[in-house]
Amino acid sequence: MQHINKENIAQATERVKQRLPIEKIRQIPKYKNISVEAYHQLIKNAETFSLLVLQAFTVQDQNVF
Repeated sequence: MQHINKENIAQATERVKQRLPIEKIRQIPKYKNISVEAYHQLIKNAETFSLLVLQAFTVQDQNVF
């Protein structure tokens, strides 16, 4: 699997923010009063979770061979 660098992660994060702007997130009842800081933390948490899942798959693939 290809090594993921910080620039690629930053670009992916920006694409997520474009696809899910805060206005769209606020349409979800749970997040209707989300602050800008909480929105950024939500995106950061999703990024962290995604990287952990990706890392788990990478480790699993390495153990198969």
